[in-house]
Amino acid sequence: MIKSVIASPPVNWLFWNEQPEFPNASFDIANGQYNAGRELVYTIEMWLLDKSGVDNEFEYDVSNAMHLVGADVVNVLRQQFKQYSISTSVSWSKVEEKFEDYLTGVTFTFDFIVVNDYTACDVPN
Repeated sequence: MIKSVIASPPVNWLFWNEQPEFPNASFDIANGQYNAGRELVYTIEMWLLDKSGVDNEFEYDVSNAMHLVGADVVNVLRQQFKQYSISTSVSWSKVEEKFEDYLTGVTFTFDFIVVNDYTACDVPN
């Protein structure tokens, strides 16, 4: 279960005085594109992190749990909403960083695709 969500990559918040509750989900819109047919594509990077102990003794269990949470996030995004879609291919990588405690988890990247229903041009005449 995710206890906090931050709309910023971990490198931006890891050294804040107030740390988020863990497990944590963080995300960033890395880039995007405008496609024909009013389709907007946002490339999103997401990190799912949890503490894995002072000596990283829980690394295997934590990385496995965060991988399963990532799969759940992807499945929810694919099944429950009709206003958008996500890419069919979602890449992920294991993450492990040492701070006061070790943080372990996964990062994954996917395209979030939205089709805008608005048909008029927003540019002033």
